[in-house]
Amino acid sequence: MKTIKLFCLTLLSFFLFTACNIEDFHSEQNSLEKDNLTSKSSIQKSLPFKATFTVWRAEAPGSQACDPGSSSETMIMKGNGEATHLGQLQEIFMRFCSAPTPEVIFPVNYWFIETGKFVAANGDELHCIIESGQIWLYTGDNPDYQVHFNDEITFIGGTGRFKGASGWAKTNAYVHSGTTGNEGEDPFYTDFFIEEGELIIVPGSASE
Repeated sequence: MKTIKLFCLTLLSFFLFTACNIEDFHSEQNSLEKDNLTSKSSIQKSLPFKATFTVWRAEAPGSQACDPGSSSETMIMKGNGEATHLGQLQEIFMRFCSAPTPEVIFPVNYWFIETGKFVAANGDELHCIIESGQIWLYTGDNPDYQVHFNDEITFIGGTGRFKGASGWAKTNAYVHSGTTGNEGEDPFYTDFFIEEGELIIVPGSASE
């Protein structure tokens, strides 16, 4: 009888020990999963974004209508400059559609119809889009500018170290209408002075 009791006690102790180990294992696994989630979310870096650049018309205005029979037109702009976290920009590309507000000269509505891009000196690209914006008459004291706009650019990924990037920036842009078309001594151009923005990057994503 004593032998049976001793055996039962031993068996009960074994079950309790095993149950505790299983519970500890699951607790450790849950802790590791939480740590992994925390590390993945904290690996993103939020950086201030600033840029100064100029873009010029890459095609004559009105070369192609956004919608057949409408007064809207496409415009392609290309340029260069510099930006934080990209350095010297070897290329900037923007393709958008503009359409005057009916019966009103200003504002002029515009929107990107192709993903824009900032190309860094090493070839990495930061992609962007402006879903909706408005161009207004310039009322400042700089005689070089005739209209301006300050809409939100949204960053939507890219290549290289900007793969998976996100964020935003305010354009703060000023347009010089020019007198000699796309070329010549007084061409059409737009100056951007971006002082407000945030770039969120995922370090190491380029190697994935």
